[in-house]
Amino acid sequence: MNILFTRFPLESAYGGAEVQTLSLMKELKQRGHDVIFMGSCPTLLQKCRTQNIECRILDIGPPPVKKWGAVNFLWRKNGMQKILVEFLETRKSLPEAIFMISLSEKLLLTSWALEHDIRVFWIEHDRISPSLTWNPWLPTLRKLSKNVTTIVVSDLSKKMYRELGWDEEKIIAIPNGVCNVMVSRANHDTFHRAQGDMLHIGCIARLTPDKGVDLLIDAVTDTPEVELTILGRGPEESYFRKIIDERNLSHRIRLQSWIDDTRDFYSSIDVLALPSREHDPFGMVVAEAMCCGVPVIVTQACGIAGYLHDGVDAIVVPENSSLALKEAILKIKTGDFKHRLSDHARKTVKEKFSVGNMVDAYEKLLRSSS
Repeated sequence: MNILFTRFPLESAYGGAEVQTLSLMKELKQRGHDVIFMGSCPTLLQKCRTQNIECRILDIGPPPVKKWGAVNFLWRKNGMQKILVEFLETRKSLPEAIFMISLSEKLLLTSWALEHDIRVFWIEHDRISPSLTWNPWLPTLRKLSKNVTTIVVSDLSKKMYRELGWDEEKIIAIPNGVCNVMVSRANHDTFHRAQGDMLHIGCIARLTPDKGVDLLIDAVTDTPEVELTILGRGPEESYFRKIIDERNLSHRIRLQSWIDDTRDFYSSIDVLALPSREHDPFGMVVAEAMCCGVPVIVTQACGIAGYLHDGVDAIVVPENSSLALKEAILKIKTGDFKHRLSDHARKTVKEKFSVGNMVDAYEKLLRSSS
């Protein structure tokens, strides 16, 4: 099948959404589909080139996700649509299916694609933020959604889109798949290793308020024999460094920059915590850590929590509570509880979060829509 992926983001970074998109394109290509990526996302364009996935750069302008961008989209949209349509019409053949990832092409290209008998799928793996809920183009988006299939990564996201006015029958939840390469432990010496009875907690997250990293710092502050390494970057980095210094915690709490390959990091920690306080569609790092046999603490604001069982394959706690995080840390330090979580985590990943299962679900969807 000839499949087109599109993305025209406001900003580009290599996170869970990008990992998932790249894994999906790569596996569909390996299964014999003709896959092409079109868009202005530097991250995905660069990764497609390294993975030998056909890609085309196309710049249509910023998406309508900020106030002024949403307003001037009214007079920008015809020109943007013309660029998209001309690109598709000049190709040898039209795609049989389009997976649209960002807001611009969903608004601009959906009706045209449906008129040309192209199957349209919207992939929604970003969190639902005010940029969508207040957006003046939301009514248009809601109307268009009735004629496409919206793919989300968790039942939590499915519930939230239903509350936004999407037809429940047109929303499909397909959990992200983690690459099998995550299973192999990497170089243990790359990152700091906790000594003695210290419990080494890791956190991989953007340093933004919605990720709740400040709550995790609070939880660790008064918890003895616990070290925390935060892997990430973002606008709150200077604030976090300040409070770590003010509390004299630099010997127990470290802040390091983001890296593309996190296997070394997973091999250095005893527990991974994702303390999101707001809607986090999935939580790719949680699945990756579980795949490596690392026990996890995750909040109910994370979509992946809906696939897990508290006390069995993970510890699931209420969001926006440093106390709940602290209690989870103390609990995971006791007895062999940590090892039981690790064993069950590996089984859960194999059953629910493999790349193969994810792509099987996409292919089934493509067949049922043909």
